[in-house]
Amino acid sequence: MVDVTPNTPPQPRRGLVWSGVAMVMATLTASASAATTSFCIDKGNPFFNIDHAVATAVAHAEHASAHFTVIDTRVGADALNAQKGIFFAKLATRCDLVMGFPVETGYPTVPSGVMATNPYAATGFVLAAPGSTAPSFASLAPHTKVGITYLTVPSTYFDHGHGATLEAHEYSTPGSLYRALEAKDVAVALMWQPWLVNHLAHTHAKVAQHALSLPHAQWQIVALYSTAHAASGKSFDHALQHLVAHRQLASLVVPYRVPTK
Repeated sequence: MVDVTPNTPPQPRRGLVWSGVAMVMATLTASASAATTSFCIDKGNPFFNIDHAVATAVAHAEHASAHFTVIDTRVGADALNAQKGIFFAKLATRCDLVMGFPVETGYPTVPSGVMATNPYAATGFVLAAPGSTAPSFASLAPHTKVGITYLTVPSTYFDHGHGATLEAHEYSTPGSLYRALEAKDVAVALMWQPWLVNHLAHTHAKVAQHALSLPHAQWQIVALYSTAHAASGKSFDHALQHLVAHRQLASLVVPYRVPTK
């Protein structure tokens, strides 16, 4: 029979104390490892796969897990809402970061109500031509038939200078422009590189690209965030620095370029 002195609390055993500490530490560690960064990505954006890859790598660098909210601005309510000026500000309330937004290099204008991270990919408009090589815009012979998409940046290149010597042919969509290039209705086409790359990934066509060195042709891709998620924006930028320092970002954004400051 064990002699227990009344009103005297039992002394804890050392092993039980350390066991309790271990359980607390394990709980704290589990909570830390359960950190999540949420990303909005758009199936209608040609950058969808790269956005997903970069977001996953960023979350990993932050020692967090990535949670994705997927929208599709090609169809339904997302397509209608994307036409509204407050679309991105509202979208930024649904996740920490909205991936895949293009800003002009040197002029990073973003929609009202949101801020932008540092860019994670560089792209822009390119001259596309059938075959293995594409000429530069400046080398095109006078009267060359050049296809462009209606109301896009390249439509401004034919009013003066070398562009005035060329024949511009406008098309309503990138798809109709590409079909004209394929049918040889135009010799070359000035196209948004992400659309072209995404389209060529699903065909066996051989189309070469030449980056345009013309006004408003160079763009970069950023993530957007609201003021409520400013900490997520800073963390994203820090993770990008990590990916660049470890030479991981370049392989994630192929065939696009890593932005240079």
